[in-house]
Amino acid sequence: MADRRWTAEAALFFAISVLFFISITSFDPFVSSYAADLGIPAVLIGSMVGITGLASMVARLPVGIVSGFLSRRRQFIQAGFALTAVSWTIAYLAPGAATLFAGKLSNGLAGSVWVIYTVMFASYFAARDGARAMAVISVASPLGSLAGSTIGGLVIHAFGYSAGFLVAVFAALLALALTAFLKDDGTPGRARASLDRRALSAQFADARLWAISLLGIVVQMTMYGTRDTFTPLMAARLGADPIAISWLANTHLILFGLSTALCPWLYRRLGLGRTGVLGFALQGAAIVAMAAAKGLPMLFALQAVAGIAYGMAFTVLMSIVLESARPQEKTMRMGFFQSMYSVGVFAGPLLLGLLVDGVSEAAGFAAWGVLSVLGALMTGWLLYRRRSESHPGDASRSGGSEGEGYRGAVQDH
Repeated sequence: MADRRWTAEAALFFAISVLFFISITSFDPFVSSYAADLGIPAVLIGSMVGITGLASMVARLPVGIVSGFLSRRRQFIQAGFALTAVSWTIAYLAPGAATLFAGKLSNGLAGSVWVIYTVMFASYFAARDGARAMAVISVASPLGSLAGSTIGGLVIHAFGYSAGFLVAVFAALLALALTAFLKDDGTPGRARASLDRRALSAQFADARLWAISLLGIVVQMTMYGTRDTFTPLMAARLGADPIAISWLANTHLILFGLSTALCPWLYRRLGLGRTGVLGFALQGAAIVAMAAAKGLPMLFALQAVAGIAYGMAFTVLMSIVLESARPQEKTMRMGFFQSMYSVGVFAGPLLLGLLVDGVSEAAGFAAWGVLSVLGALMTGWLLYRRRSESHPGDASRSGGSEGEGYRGAVQDH
């Protein structure tokens, strides 16, 4: 009976997570064109697009620390939905530069609450199934983003730009209503007693957490520098129209979601370590080859490979970051990881742009490919070292626990 109850609550939470991504992404593909129609200068349009990531990066760590300290995670989730609903309702009623900017800012602040989703979802599963739980909840991101942009596009096509705001509002209000059926985890007193200054310092001094976060920066730098910035420019030069360019991004998103959903199966077959190494290596190879693409079919195929690889690499990082953390430390630890990898969202397009302008596009993509290969080596070293420390004398054993089902995959990290 308990298993059925937890399964039902996990399914409800997954649905809420999908609605979360619909609410914060449904208008994203149309921000620039809508702002241009309003006569907003290009520099302000750029700041509107960037404010979401900046706000999320700044807020994620404090949200992780405070929500873990108070053990009031559900209330933070509800506050995020309320903020989204209010801000986009105002933007609908009073369209303009200021309200559009406020809406994008609210998306960033609401997006910072994602750190809580990952921790709460994992709490519905046994500790040995933590990696599988992270793989499952990671599917909510591509699924919700794809649904949000699709629904938003249909609504905007039928009723105009401002109607797209209501997609975010309705998704947020529906999710807010569903959160009433969620149960929070933990008690404030226990969290306050356990989460002292030394515990926080220990997390910040954890070299393993820094290494995982650095890998997160690498994988995000690569994805945002290519898929969201320079790959569309390649497609345009190869003759792609706006619809083809949008589906180039969707190809990555769909394959990313499929890859993430298959990660539990990959963990059982390959282990976490080999899955992560293969993901980084495939991403690097696909990106290097993109610069030599001679036509749209080849570019789409490489984009598909990059989406699969990104799903593998990033999901492995999500699966291992909470390892060995005490319950009251998990949101702080996840907040640190997500704040750090958000650096890659900004650094990726900027640094790759400097390489493309200063040297060449091929050189820039080659450099990002090498960066991914280095990420593969670092992932292999990190997980090999962890297994060696956990099982002295077994590190040289080939295969070993990785072939023993899902439990073997967990032991691998």
